[in-house]
Amino acid sequence: MRSIASKFSLMMIAAALLVGTQFGTPRANALDLGNLESIGLGFSLDTTYQYVSNGEVGEGIAERGLYPEHNDFSIDAFTLSLEKVPTVGDGVMDQVGFRADVLFGEQAERLGFGFNTDGDGAVSPYQAYINVLVPSGAGGLNIYAGQFTTLAGWELIEAKDNTNITRSLLFYRIPFAHSGVRATFSAGSLDLALGLSNDWDAVDDVDDGKTFESQIALNLPNDGWLGVTGYFGDTDGDTRTLVTVVGTLTLMEKVTLIADFEYTSHDAGGDRWGFAGYAIVSLADSMSLALRGEYVDESERVDTPGLELSEFTSTLILTPFESVGNFETRLEYRYDMADGDDAYFAGEDDQHGFAVQLLYWIDV
Repeated sequence: MRSIASKFSLMMIAAALLVGTQFGTPRANALDLGNLESIGLGFSLDTTYQYVSNGEVGEGIAERGLYPEHNDFSIDAFTLSLEKVPTVGDGVMDQVGFRADVLFGEQAERLGFGFNTDGDGAVSPYQAYINVLVPSGAGGLNIYAGQFTTLAGWELIEAKDNTNITRSLLFYRIPFAHSGVRATFSAGSLDLALGLSNDWDAVDDVDDGKTFESQIALNLPNDGWLGVTGYFGDTDGDTRTLVTVVGTLTLMEKVTLIADFEYTSHDAGGDRWGFAGYAIVSLADSMSLALRGEYVDESERVDTPGLELSEFTSTLILTPFESVGNFETRLEYRYDMADGDDAYFAGEDDQHGFAVQLLYWIDV
């Protein structure tokens, strides 16, 4: 088990390498990489405390994949991000960019990417890709090669990009990231994406199957967005399909409504579907309330016959320093219920959870 000191040593080494890449003195014979001033460095820190009604210390908590610890103060994630956004400039290399997101801490091992230790943290480069911008008169065409996060669903890996502390039921039923190639095209209010990758959440392909991805999205008035995403692939001879539909709408600049529908079909595992609804309400300049309710039908799955899950989450988001909008304190209550399995939640058919989270970040 790594000591805290060794963890932070590893973080500092990585930070030094990233900073050195950004600010190091170029060699005389180095290749001209374009405008290096466009390279940005960011980070985020996520630390939590969680208590669950039927939890036990050292035992995992059902439906808490990234936050499985009961009655525990946890440094869940420290993420370093490095990015160069491609632009149409004077040189060809201005049109080539990249992004890398490297996660340290306990969540890195839970994600399943990277270099794991024996349960007390890891290093996870969950996103690392090259981005090439192809100028186009009708819109922007971007080509990505490497590993990138999924297009499916609404919730994302990093805590700062979500409105609740714990992730949704649906979040754990879709892939986190893909390794392959992706092309995106924007024209007016329309966004399109097509891609080809290895199996879900797989850095390396373990068989001859590949997964196709596609998305069509519309940018609507009032900060609205509607996107339909599909993943279709073959794993060990079994066809797997995922379709998600996500829509967002903001009302009077105070209330944001979000809907997320997901359907998964797998020849070997069976079908599932689920729906999540969100409401984020601005209560004051430094306070907002994020509500989430969802339902997942697992009854047709081979490994969970007859199971139906539902949950409700209420999260109070506080920004105590108005001048520092990237520091948040979150307080959360969550209730989960299982129908069809009276012992799904550590011997019970339901569970209550309470969590406190501190977040601080600087965007790339």
